[in-house]
Amino acid sequence: MPKRKLIFISLIFLFMLTGCRVLWLHFFATPPHPVPVHGELDLRNWDPITDHSIIVDGQWEFYPNMFLIQNNDLPQSIAAEPEYIQVPVSWRMPAMTGDNPNIGFGTYRLRIHVDPDKGRSFGFHIPSISSSSEVYVNGQRVGQSGQPADRKQAYKPLDIPYTAYYNLENGALLDLVIQVANFDDTTKGGIVRSIQFGLENVLDRDKLFAADMVRFACVAYMIHALYGVVLYFVGNRDKRLLYFSGMITCIVLGTLVDGERLLFAWIPFNYEWSIKILFLTMISGGFFLLQSIRFRLPYWLRTTGSLIYIIACIAVYISILLLPASTIFMLRGVYIVTMFIPCLLAPVVLFRSTLSSSRDNIFLLLAAIASINSLIWLFVLYFLRVHMVSYPFDLIIATICFASYWFKRYFQMMDESRKLATKLQRADKQKDDFLTTVAHELRNPLHGILNISQSVSDREKDTMGLKSAKDLELLETIGRRMSFMINDLLDLARIKENRITLQQSHVSLHSVAATVIDMLQFLTQGKPLRLSNQVQPSFPLVIADENRLIQILINLLHNAVKYSYAGEVAVEARAENGWAIISVRDAGIGMNADVLERIFEPYEQAAHPVAGGGFGLGLSICKQLVEMHGGTMKASSQPNKGSVFTFTLKLAVSSGQQSGSADQDHTKQELWGQDQRGALESAATGFEQMAAASVPASALSHPSHPQPSPLPGLSLVLAVDDDPVNLKVLESIFAAEPYEIVTATSGKEALALLDQRSYDLVISDVMMPSMSGYELTARIRSRYSVSELPVLLLTACSRDEDIEAGFRAGANDYVTKPMKAAELKSRVKSLTKLKRSVNERLRMEAAWLQAQIKPHFILNTFTAIAELSKVDPDRMDALVEELNNYIRLSIDFQNSDQSAPLEHELSLVQSYLYIKKERFGDRLQVVWNVEDAIQVQIPPLTIQPLVENAVIHGILSRASGGEVTISITQSGHEVKVSVSDNGIGIEEAKLAHILHRQADARTGIGLHNTDRRLKQFYGSGLKIDSKLGEGTTVSFSIAESHAGKTSY
Repeated sequence: MPKRKLIFISLIFLFMLTGCRVLWLHFFATPPHPVPVHGELDLRNWDPITDHSIIVDGQWEFYPNMFLIQNNDLPQSIAAEPEYIQVPVSWRMPAMTGDNPNIGFGTYRLRIHVDPDKGRSFGFHIPSISSSSEVYVNGQRVGQSGQPADRKQAYKPLDIPYTAYYNLENGALLDLVIQVANFDDTTKGGIVRSIQFGLENVLDRDKLFAADMVRFACVAYMIHALYGVVLYFVGNRDKRLLYFSGMITCIVLGTLVDGERLLFAWIPFNYEWSIKILFLTMISGGFFLLQSIRFRLPYWLRTTGSLIYIIACIAVYISILLLPASTIFMLRGVYIVTMFIPCLLAPVVLFRSTLSSSRDNIFLLLAAIASINSLIWLFVLYFLRVHMVSYPFDLIIATICFASYWFKRYFQMMDESRKLATKLQRADKQKDDFLTTVAHELRNPLHGILNISQSVSDREKDTMGLKSAKDLELLETIGRRMSFMINDLLDLARIKENRITLQQSHVSLHSVAATVIDMLQFLTQGKPLRLSNQVQPSFPLVIADENRLIQILINLLHNAVKYSYAGEVAVEARAENGWAIISVRDAGIGMNADVLERIFEPYEQAAHPVAGGGFGLGLSICKQLVEMHGGTMKASSQPNKGSVFTFTLKLAVSSGQQSGSADQDHTKQELWGQDQRGALESAATGFEQMAAASVPASALSHPSHPQPSPLPGLSLVLAVDDDPVNLKVLESIFAAEPYEIVTATSGKEALALLDQRSYDLVISDVMMPSMSGYELTARIRSRYSVSELPVLLLTACSRDEDIEAGFRAGANDYVTKPMKAAELKSRVKSLTKLKRSVNERLRMEAAWLQAQIKPHFILNTFTAIAELSKVDPDRMDALVEELNNYIRLSIDFQNSDQSAPLEHELSLVQSYLYIKKERFGDRLQVVWNVEDAIQVQIPPLTIQPLVENAVIHGILSRASGGEVTISITQSGHEVKVSVSDNGIGIEEAKLAHILHRQADARTGIGLHNTDRRLKQFYGSGLKIDSKLGEGTTVSFSIAESHAGKTSY
């Protein structure tokens, strides 16, 4: 923070604190009142006494080394002459003691004249008299603190606040006598604090207000101290919070032992301990303040300086606790300096820290300013002898500033923690997504590797050597193990995203266990290990998803085999209270208690060399799948004594009804066991049957021959995948289907191919480098609607959000991988039919448009022919010829083709304009601007609807007519066609929607149809520029590479 700004803020803050205190002084100031003079105070004519108490500071009579009251009686005459001293002040000050420096006791006297009509019950509040006192009014003792005496052996020191009351029954004089003795405090003695006087009810009210202010301040302080402690224990255990709370506690104690001194009124400590508590509180406050700001100190102060101060504080504590009160008073200056060192150091250090580092330190600086301001005012009021009602707000503000700093730090740390937590959660999700993506990408090639290795093994088993056979067998084993890991990753992702739906039914546990054991026998090869199914055939059926139960047992048995070297791995079960309790027991290496506690957490493995493979997901997945079934799972183990994993499933029937249904189901299992076990094994190892399984091995090892030219009627399909093997699979699937497959290995290449030909369907993989399938689909959708060019996405992720993202990008459909050939063919067939239907509709719509030659157009033309036959037969013959050409071109079958020569379109336009000009004469002017040698193919009926629109809606809509300009030019590799008129123009509001009319609307169908066909074939449509009253220009452009583009 800039230095000037910081100084400005500090000064403004200090002025505000000072202003608030001055206002407080003014608000609670006592109205001007008489003061004691020569021991007399006359209040008889001071009316505010009924509403205000006063302090009786002034000249009192003082009798040193003398007690006036003897045997509770005030003598009628006093031989000694009194001294007149200012009260409050210590009688040991040289100015007051004169030749009597060793006074140890004495008597104060003040005669107060009052008006009995204003009240008769009066009170005196004595906050502090050093070090013992007795109060007499009119010779009657009304209060005391300690026991004053004329010698040290007889007196008892006690300095606590008290209030004395007296009821004036007769007369109008209150003769106040206070006898004081002090033999302990060598620095001061006598009345050292202002005495408050007033009517009893008024004095009680003022005392209560002052006490309430102290209580309010203490409660406010303690709240801050408590939340400091709470934040320490619930937060990051920053010791500065405890130092802060300790400092606030010292402020509370200081408030209670000074000012109104409520602590000593509540708890009557003896004189010595009251002094010790005061000084201990002072030193502790300084110590805690220094520790609170220690981290902001320069290095040498933070280390050496702090250590010296701590040692000094310890020495001071010991001296206060061990020394008597008289000696403590002699060392008071040392104690005050020790306390003030942190108080003076804090604002300087915090000012520099705020300048050089964090702006948050300004809260600490303001707190220090408020605290120092409170101390300065305390000394100012003391030396100026100004009485003030307790003012706690400086320290409350200081505490709030300290609290603001800690709260801001706390919330900053909470915010940082939230950001870190969010970042960690995002990283965790990215990690899961990455592993899922890797698993998806690995599953297809792994399937191919296993199939090829199995194929080679079967084909060459009679010719290959033993070593080669074992190598292939090892390859298959490794592939299956890798399949376990991939399936675990995918299942964990599904479980986390709640995408697993259980298909529960009545399942034979014995049959499932036997099948799984058969499937996993290969894992025991090379080990003296036996897999055992100890579940009885008659065991009751359980309610479970069969595939998920197989998965649970596979994972548990695989884990048991992995960590066992010999012995038996057994599956056991027993029925109990409607539940099947299923256990997988092994005699492996076991686990200690620490590993056992976290074994079901994802990515957790035993710290053992044998655990080097896998991700540590199997047991976590098992537990979550069991819980999805409503059961529980637990493990028990001891090192080197094996492990037992136990889970529960609900029984379909009670244990007493087990035999019938279980045996019946077992019989069914045996009937289809061999075929079904093969399917189960495929599911367990993660190898779903995909379309590539039907592709011959030679197709993968030899490049395909060039495709022959497509036959008429074939649908043109663009397949996009960054993996050439997947493209080969697609070509094989559709080899016998009426499709021509064009392949691309990137989104960029696919877009380039779309510019060259018109396709009926795009099949794209989602996960591709550089441009994903989603992005490619969005780029396609910017040019083609969902019906003009369907897109089919192939995705390995079947999560809802992945599918939704595809549809949002504009995909028509999706197929999950591994693909099923029948499903893929069905989806492709549906989508290509959709595209052909849309193409046919557009072509027929254009042909229908031209075929709808309006009756009035024919009628008007025949009328013109009839008229010309009478006046100009030559013009009539020319008009008949142009009408014949117009009708012939309008019903030409080329109008239903994909494209037609430019000459065909221009001939139709010329005939149309000739007929119109013969009818309307000079109202219609035509300008041709067509460059020679432009040979292009364009969609039929593209220019004629534009000319007709310009003539009918632009020129002939006004009586004066106008001019139509047909311009066809070539610039570089682009041919531009424009039709302009200087007619009535189009309103801006209508212009924005003119191309978005429904295709079945009669008005504007020509422009709408033309725009749609241009966008479909060339990627861009019509451009319309118009100004009302000035005319309209409709244009479109064709890149030279598109000029002859067709679909077939």
